[in-house]
Amino acid sequence: MSYDLLLHPRTPDQPWDDVLAAAEEEVDDATLTDGAALEEGVATFRRIEARLRELLPGDLETWEAEETGGDVYGELNDPATGLQVELFADSASVSYPYREHADLESFHEQVRQAVRVVAEETGYDVYDPQTGADFDGTFADEAGREATRQLRSAGAATEGGHTVAPGEAAEADPATTRPADPRQDPAFLRRRGTLYLILGALLAGVGFWRLSGGSTGWLTWLVIVIGVFDLLGGLFMLSISRRIQAAEEPRQNP
Repeated sequence: MSYDLLLHPRTPDQPWDDVLAAAEEEVDDATLTDGAALEEGVATFRRIEARLRELLPGDLETWEAEETGGDVYGELNDPATGLQVELFADSASVSYPYREHADLESFHEQVRQAVRVVAEETGYDVYDPQTGADFDGTFADEAGREATRQLRSAGAATEGGHTVAPGEAAEADPATTRPADPRQDPAFLRRRGTLYLILGALLAGVGFWRLSGGSTGWLTWLVIVIGVFDLLGGLFMLSISRRIQAAEEPRQNP
């Protein structure tokens, strides 16, 4: 699963529904075969690449179009984080796969910088499909994932009203304590799994509704794919939750 941010040309106050509907239209063949358009697009991508190399740490991998006929002018990837920037003939995107990060806020700031650079160089507005609105610099998954990171890295745990500091030996009843890692907490997994199922069902429903209406462009398929992955992720989390719960029951009911 990935977090995707889409950039499109947009007039002031133009509804995103209209922008996305227009994006469903096939790119004009005249644009795809226009050498001047290709040269301008590649030049824009090179400016984006140069600025991102100054802002992002690590070795970045890039590709740029060398001949007309395609609608992709350039791609930039950060192998360390999975962050990807793509520039198309009439749009752009910034995306990254869901992964664990040692410093999530620092990584999110890298994503914000990448989005800002692409928006400034293209003049496009930024749409967040996860929220269905303008991207305001926050992430739909930010609160939950940041809370998870803080829980995992917390230096103390509370057991029965007693705070256990790092390195302090503490005996706890295994039948009444949960693992420190929230990913092993059945309640946490059920909540996240249910959330993913709801989001997946909504996205897949919208995607198939657009497909039934004749919209067969890449955006429709992207929405469907994200929805299906969210559904699968939700089912997987619920399955793990049931498995952990079943393993805990013998200890809770000796």
